[in-house]
Amino acid sequence: MLKNTALAERMRQTAYFMWEQDGRPEGTAMAYWLRAKEALLREVAYDRWLAEGTPAGRSDQNWHDAERELDEK
Repeated sequence: MLKNTALAERMRQTAYFMWEQDGRPEGTAMAYWLRAKEALLREVAYDRWLAEGTPAGRSDQNWHDAERELDEK
């Protein structure tokens, strides 16, 4: 579980939104949590890349940094 409650809440809201959009299928909580985490990872990595001025060749590093950041929180 994430230590950062704001981040965890964003993931919960995203997972719930995705679940509702898909018709509320039963027994899929973990799948939607993982989809929400993936979406948040992409958002954080993209925001980092933009903040750096969109340098070529940095997308992989930003992705790994974002993943590490989420795992630490």
